Amino acid sequence: MAEIKIVSVRKIKIGSKVQCDIYSKDGNLILKKGNIMTDHVVSRLESLGVTRVLVEAGTVELEEEKPEPSKYDDGLPTDNIDKYSENFLFKKEFEQGKETLLNKDVDGSHDVALAIAGKLLTSGSVKKELEELKYGTEGVVTHSLNTAVLAGAIAIDNGFPKEAVEELVVGGMLHDIGKLYIDPAVLNKKGRLNDKEYEIMKTHAEEGYKKLCDNKGVSQHIRLMAFQHHENNDGSGYPKHLKGDQILFQSRIIHVVDVYEAMTAKRCYKDSILPGDVMEFVMGRYATMFDTHVMDMFLKTIPAYKKGDLIKLSDGTRCQVLESNPKNSLRPLVVLLDSMKVVDLYTDRSFLSKTVTELISKEGDVVKHDR
Repeated sequence: MAEIKIVSVRKIKIGSKVQCDIYSKDGNLILKKGNIMTDHVVSRLESLGVTRVLVEAGTVELEEEKPEPSKYDDGLPTDNIDKYSENFLFKKEFEQGKETLLNKDVDGSHDVALAIAGKLLTSGSVKKELEELKYGTEGVVTHSLNTAVLAGAIAIDNGFPKEAVEELVVGGMLHDIGKLYIDPAVLNKKGRLNDKEYEIMKTHAEEGYKKLCDNKGVSQHIRLMAFQHHENNDGSGYPKHLKGDQILFQSRIIHVVDVYEAMTAKRCYKDSILPGDVMEFVMGRYATMFDTHVMDMFLKTIPAYKKGDLIKLSDGTRCQVLESNPKNSLRPLVVLLDSMKVVDLYTDRSFLSKTVTELISKEGDVVKHDR
């Protein structure tokens, strides 16, 4: 079977031949394989809510993308924020956040976070916004922005009041600001840190807290989210080895989101890990590393596999995720690409023995099961 990838309809060159049948969200055929991509077709697809299509890799001419030179040269990893599509709800805020964070502008980052919170609160469906997030990029900035959105989504999905949502989003945005003061040689080192380097890295929590204390416009809760986001529920974390209720509840939320986002993303020193494997890692530290109440909220909100993800099962079957399963996000509702049959991996007995072994990102990168 030919390699298949998901691409934005806007990235397909006008005049190219479509290499797959395209279906609407309700399963109706919109465009047959072999049709020519025209401006009219693109407009029609977008009007029907179709922004990405499945294509055979190497058979569709894509518009050449010319990366813009980085405006920053401070030793930090390059963030891929500008790869987000124009349809991404937070594109403007992510671009602004890149600038404010790299400039260590706390006030500006605070304002960007509030704008993100405002859009989350009025979007109508946090699940939809989570579908657009990317975890494959590297860099402190993208990680901080993703953490802000994920923390806000958990707050909204679990009925937090507006002020609490805003505070969590700002806390997520600023939780790692201390890393911007770490020696780039340590921060960006490829490979495992030695003991001395690890101790230097651990100072980012306290350093971030101190920097935020210099700003009177930042609440004490937000400062504590930066200070405590590596404290574990059983007291094994750092910097103060706090446990249970000694840790601010908001910090406990940032902690689990921080770990999930960091593990699913590619870094200069590691490859991405399959979201399902990360979810199992997180669940395996229920009550030890993570607070039980926070874990319940996290599992309710954050899907292991998002709508539109292209995955491969243990028997080689390729699928596209249609919906996450709120009961078990490791077993989503999918469509089989060979037959276009819709299968619920959670309830279909013939698929209960099959597991997800690969995730293919929208950019075509493959994340394999971590054995």
